Amino acid sequence: MGTIKIDENMLRYISTFYQATGVDVLDIAEDDENIFFIIYPGSLRKAIANNGENIKKLKEKLGKNIIIVEYSDDPHRFIYNLFYRFNVKEVNIDKIDDEMRVSVKVDPGQKARAIGKNGRNLRVTKDILSRHFKVTSLLIK
Repeated sequence: MGTIKIDENMLRYISTFYQATGVDVLDIAEDDENIFFIIYPGSLRKAIANNGENIKKLKEKLGKNIIIVEYSDDPHRFIYNLFYRFNVKEVNIDKIDDEMRVSVKVDPGQKARAIGKNGRNLRVTKDILSRHFKVTSLLIK
């Protein structure tokens, strides 16, 4: 499993997120356009309260898209949550020893978005997964 490295910028994001939502952050990742906040199970409703107004303000303040994902100890559920916005059709996990090879089938019209420009979404999502589970490969179908 991977290591979570949090720099000053990430700490600022976590603090700002908590101030806006009152929700603790379990993990965080970012790419050029998005900040992924991985939150504890059962706290999603609180995070997006007020019709998402707090998240909209957070997006404006941080200058990036805000993606909130609820963590789960169940890898199928966590993977589903990570790809939820792409209309997940199926999640398959092949386990070899203690390592996992993951394939996610999404809506065909969402496949390109799920992969992202130059594979950006795929990379950041695999990084997040690898921090919590021994994921060796991630494939979008």
